[in-house]
Amino acid sequence: MNVRDILSVLNFSAFRPEEDDSTAVWRRRFPRHRSAIVSIGRGALSWRGILRNGQTADGEFLRGDPKELLGQVAQHVKDATDDGWCAVSLNTRYVISLETNLSRRPGSEELLKMNPRSVLGARYERGKRYAVTHSPETNSSILVACDEEQIRKHETMFREAGLKVGRYCCGAYILLRHALSQTNTTKGGEKPGSFFYVICSQGSVCALLQDEDRWMEVRSRTDVYDESIEPALELLAPFNQKVPAGAEIVLVCDSIFPEMVEGLGRLFPSHKLTDLTTPDLLSNLMVQN
Repeated sequence: MNVRDILSVLNFSAFRPEEDDSTAVWRRRFPRHRSAIVSIGRGALSWRGILRNGQTADGEFLRGDPKELLGQVAQHVKDATDDGWCAVSLNTRYVISLETNLSRRPGSEELLKMNPRSVLGARYERGKRYAVTHSPETNSSILVACDEEQIRKHETMFREAGLKVGRYCCGAYILLRHALSQTNTTKGGEKPGSFFYVICSQGSVCALLQDEDRWMEVRSRTDVYDESIEPALELLAPFNQKVPAGAEIVLVCDSIFPEMVEGLGRLFPSHKLTDLTTPDLLSNLMVQN
């Protein structure tokens, strides 16, 4: 498989263990193999092993320069895997935006990975890799753009550390898709729900406001919070006047985050708050998808 194909991955379906199969999940890509999930932020790195049965194992969370940290943990990661294969979540230098009237012609999502200009037109930026999720009800789409330079930089980091990358993704984007799939379950004839989605992934925050079946606004920032969640709450505060009455606040994080649950409770006291986070959620989603 060509390295450029691997580098183009920003969602689960783009990595091909076989040339004619673009839908293989991580377990199928590495059946009965131990592998690892590595999550990288601007000033932090975490990793967890994946056992042969697909369950996540112990790992580490470290703060500091990611390149230095990867060098420190590389041997531990190798020891926890059979061949050094890793799935990597990038949590910095990406943008999640809300777009309208993007092409939905057959094959456009695959074409977005190969020739994004033909799909995005004037929205296209050189040096970016893209993935998209379309609203099933309106002409809105969630578009994620990641720095190609960053992907190449991390590919070199992992290669120099003696590790192999089998998939790249944007952690916040994966968690947002999970939140949408878990809540937008109304059937035809039922009134769709209104939600305010808050996604947290290793310092990054993404917020999506949904009024019934309409995606109204997205706010996405990387490297927002560290030891204190106050910067994240300040980012979300303007939505206090925008969230419709009766809308549900939905929180999804890459790991259990009680401080954010408490903070959102203070920020949106009149709204029901649902925390969809489970232990090691991002790792588990990357293994299952």
